[in-house]
Amino acid sequence: MILYLQLPLLDNDATGARENFPFGGAYLDHALRRSSEAPHYESFFAPTAWDDLDTPHLAEEILRQNVDIIACTLYLWNIERTIHLARELKQTKPALRIMAGGPEVARNHPLLKAAPLDAIVYGEGEGVFPAILAAWRKGLESDFENVAIPSNDGLRYGTSKPPVVDLAEAQPDETALMACIQNRPVVFVETVRGCPLTCSYCRYYQLHTGLRALSVEQVMQRIHRFRELGATEIRFVDPTFNARSNFTQLLEALVQLNPDRRLSFFAELRADTLTETQARLMARANFAEVEIGVQSIDRNVLKNIRRPHLTNRLERGIRALCTEGVRATLDVMYGLPGQPRTDVEQSLDWCLAFGENAQVQCMQTLLLPGTKLRDESAKWKLESNTLPPYGITRTQDLSSDDIRAIETLIDEHPQLPADPVTPRFCGRRLSEVFKERHRIGVDQLDRPPPGRSNRQALSIAGTDLFAHRHEIGNFIEQTITRDPFALWQFILEPSQEEPLDLLDHLIEVIRHQPPHLLDRFASASAFGLTASRRLFVRTTPTFSSSWRTAAEELLRRAFI
Repeated sequence: MILYLQLPLLDNDATGARENFPFGGAYLDHALRRSSEAPHYESFFAPTAWDDLDTPHLAEEILRQNVDIIACTLYLWNIERTIHLARELKQTKPALRIMAGGPEVARNHPLLKAAPLDAIVYGEGEGVFPAILAAWRKGLESDFENVAIPSNDGLRYGTSKPPVVDLAEAQPDETALMACIQNRPVVFVETVRGCPLTCSYCRYYQLHTGLRALSVEQVMQRIHRFRELGATEIRFVDPTFNARSNFTQLLEALVQLNPDRRLSFFAELRADTLTETQARLMARANFAEVEIGVQSIDRNVLKNIRRPHLTNRLERGIRALCTEGVRATLDVMYGLPGQPRTDVEQSLDWCLAFGENAQVQCMQTLLLPGTKLRDESAKWKLESNTLPPYGITRTQDLSSDDIRAIETLIDEHPQLPADPVTPRFCGRRLSEVFKERHRIGVDQLDRPPPGRSNRQALSIAGTDLFAHRHEIGNFIEQTITRDPFALWQFILEPSQEEPLDLLDHLIEVIRHQPPHLLDRFASASAFGLTASRRLFVRTTPTFSSSWRTAAEELLRRAFI
């Protein structure tokens, strides 16, 4: 039995639905079903309900299914948790085989050198997946240049070239796609592999040589079928949606397919090659949003990251989209080589000038494993976190103070979307509390938390909580240790005003835990704030406004 597993991105949004479309698993399963290995294996996708489980309960569910093989898809946001889960599963079931692939896999990846994985696939996995399964079934080892096998000397890559993947034949069939879709709100579609750009901060162009595109007819067949199945939103995952030579014909076909605009579309594209006719067709086809990488408007910065400097053409393409009513999300990056703070501010002003039809977002540069930029980090004197998300923390042109100033600008600017900020930490009513909530008395702190989800709110109630501060601190520490990848809200419910030293003590307990992925993003780390495990206080009408204000200020200086 094979399990296709892709762990979700966790965030503090307590209301919105989370996307975790197991795109890679769908391609692998399709490759298996078309191979001679199909009769030897049954397979299934991780149910959507598993997206909400904490790591211990997820491990229990996986073991209960008695799977023999797990195929994991690794992203920046799930690699640490996936490796941790693999280690827990192997301890209980040593015979379990676990392989991993996905965008995060890179040669010499620091987190994969000693990971408890039986095969690590670099780049396209469809061509080698059935062969790996066949080798395991026969007690052999696969031998491909893009597959690493653990050995006593570390990871060992094979010598044979992997099979060439035909993009049309690799497309998952309806059975695999329906298993992926389940209750997920968005359908993901790939029409092109490869990218004409060679940006140094990105690995995509290194993994796919040249451009391979589905024909317009093949794309339409898939979109038509999704429409028949009730899909309402299609996201094209192509890195550059308009890279194909017959892009106009594709848009014309989408217009004809979607006359009632029942489907909405999302894509990433190059605006500098976009024509007014194409922008008009995108509006008619009902593209609700497109994402455009601006990154910087400085010619030298763009040269440093190997991006073309075509600002006039870029402006013309963006204006064409805005004129037609297609919402454009414009990306600006900070921390690029040779980029001072003034360029970040000027690039943001340039993007904001497009008005209300353009949304602007400013993102920290990430020094991703396997990228040219990471290889050149010493040349450009780039400093970054060693763990995901590998965010740039300093460059020769951007100090840590500059980064704080940029993050402050993002947070305070009314037109720049920022990470969610907690409205209130202390009060009678607390909004944005996680769905799974449990109330614990001070006499129950010696027991493990009763919940199952990876986002929990634990209320701790009692009289004289300050006298129990050490027990509460130990409970918080043990809870985090039990699943360091979950998000926690610890809500104190005192019966009377407590010394604020109680909050100081518990804040220090939380700060001493290893940082979570969310804590390493600059929106939190640049200010020394914690985003993943937060402390709240629920008060009663008897609490004075001065105490509530002091507690709120104290918590706001510690958490985000």
